[in-house]
Amino acid sequence: MDTETIYFISSPSPTLGRSPLHGMGGGLFGHYKEEEYLACLRQGLKEKHTAWTVASDNTESDIEKIIAQRVKLLVCAPGLRFQFYSQGFEPKNIIHLSTMDYVNNNIQPVINRITALCHEESLNR
Repeated sequence: MDTETIYFISSPSPTLGRSPLHGMGGGLFGHYKEEEYLACLRQGLKEKHTAWTVASDNTESDIEKIIAQRVKLLVCAPGLRFQFYSQGFEPKNIIHLSTMDYVNNNIQPVINRITALCHEESLNR
């Protein structure tokens, strides 16, 4: 299996009037917590010996750029369910974390989806 990529989305999609500082400042949904969650997810992926990598979104939540980079799975921080434009991306491959999952570094929703994707892929062979 090739290495697959997971992007962590922490800011809303670019829209007219969106503050470029959204999510900054280290509040509950700020970027300080993002690195902690990503570290837990990387550790969990390493322990499961999966061929998946996780990265912080580098496209400013631009779905066209995300699709062009062939990202397989998106994990969205709490509060982005209605602020992240995801048209064209497989909806079942977008995980919207709950506040409790995010604050407690619960990576199980992501691991469960990866397991399901791997199972689907093995059935399609």
